[in-house]
Amino acid sequence: MQQSNIINFIVNNDKLELIKAKLNRFNPFKILRIEDYEIRHSNVLAWLLDPNGNHNFDEKILKKFLLKVLMKADNDEVLSNVNFVYKMQNMNLMDICVYRELYNIDLVMVSELQGLVIFIENKILSEEHSNQLSRYHSVIQDNFPDYTIIPIFLTLDGKETSSENYFRASYSDLLETMEFVVENYKERTSQEIVAFVSYYISIIKEKYFMDEDLKRLCKDIYIQNKDVIDMIYSIGNEIDIEAAVEQFILKHEEIIPVTQKNTIFWFGLDSFLKARETEVDSWGGGFPICLWFSEYYRKLKLTLEVGPFEDADERIAFLNQLELSGIKISERAKEPGRKYTRIYTDTIAIKDWGDSEEIYEKMETLYNKKDFISIKNKAIEAVDRTEW
Repeated sequence: MQQSNIINFIVNNDKLELIKAKLNRFNPFKILRIEDYEIRHSNVLAWLLDPNGNHNFDEKILKKFLLKVLMKADNDEVLSNVNFVYKMQNMNLMDICVYRELYNIDLVMVSELQGLVIFIENKILSEEHSNQLSRYHSVIQDNFPDYTIIPIFLTLDGKETSSENYFRASYSDLLETMEFVVENYKERTSQEIVAFVSYYISIIKEKYFMDEDLKRLCKDIYIQNKDVIDMIYSIGNEIDIEAAVEQFILKHEEIIPVTQKNTIFWFGLDSFLKARETEVDSWGGGFPICLWFSEYYRKLKLTLEVGPFEDADERIAFLNQLELSGIKISERAKEPGRKYTRIYTDTIAIKDWGDSEEIYEKMETLYNKKDFISIKNKAIEAVDRTEW
């Protein structure tokens, strides 16, 4: 590498200057260092989720966030009655009172009109303490015995909880909600409020997620100067599992590819073909039961899931066949309105997402695990027994 290449990269590089400008742009939350303190995040959330807050978004942020969390596939086992989601869609939550640190819980929201209590334990940096979530749930039950209770465990990546009573939520869910509401209802409020919420969105993205504009700039720099700088390699070499997927398909003749993007690969099995109804761009490419590999918080994830059926009775009949094959299916999964039932998921760490060989090997590891093979074979048995 010539010294002139390094000098040209450092001196008068417009794109590099843009990155520096982005990282150093004014944000009042940076000055207050809110990103480093959970209590300050919880204070902002208490304001945003309060229907009577002076942001003038009424209940829109709260309700959209709740519906997003309740409908997540990860929370399928927690939602006891899917009809409650439809009820909440039309529920008036304007009487909600928001409490900070009530019973030592980060956020407690109470609607006497609806007989509803929502409480959120926010763990953006720290871990949950021993039996903490169970204690909080018991305290709320004791103090609101006749209320519907929605407990939410909010973390950066929506991690699992020690208590099966909690809905999992991530800051991505929160970001998507805030961005949607600000973009579509900004005329309801002042420019100052829009700026405040936008600053908060930016600080979360910058601190814990990758800003898309910054990502594009880094990638441009990598492409143009890849022989000069290696430390932006992980940005320039964005996750793309295509090469690994090609190897995987060649190895497994039973694989029926459905769809593929940079970080996800959906596929069916030839053993599932008898159940396939259509090849249009529907869920699972027409397979009522489908598999996919995906990037999940820097890990590789394998999922097997039953999707929507046109006939709800046929879906329940298939779930019953899965049970007969020895796959555990919750009774909640058979309730009217249920569309998705996850029957298997597993993850494995990836050290280098730029190494297609490592990704392929980890795909093989997940696909050849004994517990997955057992579940897959039981699913095939259920497909064979079902009249399609």
